[in-house]
Amino acid sequence: MSDKNSFEKNLSELEQVVKALEDNEVSLDKMIELFEKGVGLTKECTNALNAAEQKITILMKNRDNGEMTEQPFNAE
Repeated sequence: MSDKNSFEKNLSELEQVVKALEDNEVSLDKMIELFEKGVGLTKECTNALNAAEQKITILMKNRDNGEMTEQPFNAE
C-alpha cells in the first residue's frame, strides 16, 4: 500500500473515531478505547506528513544553461 493510501486510510479512520466520540451513546470504556486509537492514528498521520514535507524539493531553472536542478525545500 502506498504512503498516500495509508495516510488517507488513517485519516478516514480518524474521522470515524471523532464521529464515534461525538456520539452520546458511547460508553466511557469505549470512549477511552476510541481516544487511544485516535491518538495513534493522529501520530501516524503526523509522521506521514512530516516524511512528505522532508521529500519536497523545488526544481529551479538554472538561468545560465537552462538545466533543471533539484534543491531542497526550505520552509522558512
